[in-house]
Amino acid sequence: MITVKQAKDLLIKNINSLEPISKNLLEAVGYVMEEDIFSPIDLPPFTCSAMDGYAIRSSDVRGKLPIKLKIKGEIKAGDFKNITVGEGYAFKIFTGAPIPFGTDYVVMQEYTQQEDDFVLIKKNFSKYENIRWKGEEIRKGQKVLSRGTVLNPVVIGFLAIMGIDKVKVIRKPNAYLIVTGSELVIPGTPLKLGKVYDSNSFSIYSALKDMGIERISMVRRGDDFRAIHKAFEKAIAGSDVIIFSGGVSVGKYDFVRELFEKVGVETIFYKVEQKPGKPIYFGRYKGKIIFGLPGNPVSSLVCFYGYVYPAIRKMMGLYPIFLEEKTLSLLKEIRNKGGKVNFLRGMFYSNTVMPLKYQSSHMLSSFAKSNCLIVVPRNRKLLKKGEKVKVQILPM
Repeated sequence: MITVKQAKDLLIKNINSLEPISKNLLEAVGYVMEEDIFSPIDLPPFTCSAMDGYAIRSSDVRGKLPIKLKIKGEIKAGDFKNITVGEGYAFKIFTGAPIPFGTDYVVMQEYTQQEDDFVLIKKNFSKYENIRWKGEEIRKGQKVLSRGTVLNPVVIGFLAIMGIDKVKVIRKPNAYLIVTGSELVIPGTPLKLGKVYDSNSFSIYSALKDMGIERISMVRRGDDFRAIHKAFEKAIAGSDVIIFSGGVSVGKYDFVRELFEKVGVETIFYKVEQKPGKPIYFGRYKGKIIFGLPGNPVSSLVCFYGYVYPAIRKMMGLYPIFLEEKTLSLLKEIRNKGGKVNFLRGMFYSNTVMPLKYQSSHMLSSFAKSNCLIVVPRNRKLLKKGEKVKVQILPM
C-alpha cells in the first residue's frame, strides 16, 4: 500500500498526452491545440468604418458648422468600391464597410442630417476618428495562440475570423467502462430483495461525458470471471482507457484483480492509504491505461476524481490535471481515526467549508449535496472548528 502522494506521482509518471489529429473548427470545442497559431491575415483585413455615418475628408470640415457636402453614394459591409472621394463630397457608410480612398474620418450619423442628395455635418471630429485600421489588432504572421490552448467557443470564433477552418489538436481518449456486480439492477426495473440499483454506471459514465469524452462504451457484468474476461478483451481492442467498477477488492467474488493477474496487466499501484477508496488499482496493458475502482458508490467517485480524472486530463493535454485546491476555514470540527488520508464530502461557501452528514462509502446522498472534498491528513485525529483545511473543488 502506498500514500496518496506516491500514487499521484506514479500517475503523472505513467501517463502521456495522446497523438495529434486534425479537427474541423465546428468539431473542435473542448480539445487542446497541439500547435502554435500564426495569423494568415491582418486583422482587420482592410481599413473600415467603426460606425454608421458618412466617410468624408477632414479638409472639407473647416470653419463654421454645419457644413454641406454632396452624397456621392453609399458603401455597406461586404461591398468594395474602388473609388476616390474628391473635395466637397461624402459617402454614406455602414459599420464594417471599407473606407473609400481620399476620406480620413467617419462622422457618426447622429451628428448629420440628410437633405436629398446632400448631408449636413453638424459636429467636427478628430482626424481618423471612427476608423478601424488594417492590421491594428493583429498583423499577418503574428503568433496569436500557443500550443496547449483549450478550444472554447471564443477561441474557435477567433480562429474562424482569421479564416482558419481546421486545427491540429490532441486526440481525446476512447473510454470503456465495465461495471461488475451480480447484485446490481438497472434503474427503472423492479427491485428484488438483496439487489441494489446500479449507480456507478450512471455516475462514472456521466463524469466521463462531463469531461468531454466523445467515445464511451459501457457494459455491465455479473460476478462471473469468464464474462468479465470477455468484456475486457473487447475493451482492449478499441479503447485507450479501461475503467472497472467493482471487483477489485479481495472478496470471494471479486474477479477483476484475478483477471489482471491472469492476462498480465502491469500493476503500477494497488491500494492507497486513503478513505474511502483504498482498493484503487492502476495499471497498463498493451499500451492501454487500466483503472479498477471500488464498487461502493462514494469510493468509486472519490477514486475517479482523484485518479481517473487527472489521468484523462493529462491524456487530453489539459493542465492542471488534478482538482483545484483551496485552503478554507472549517465551520465544524472533524474527528478522524487517522492512518489514512480521509476525503470527506463538504460544502464550501466563500472562504469556509462545512463537512456534511452521512460520510459512509455507500451513502451517495451527501455527495449529491457537496461541492468539494475536505482532505483530512492521515496523521490528524482532530481538526478544530476555525482551523484551515485543504479542500478539493469538484467539477460543477
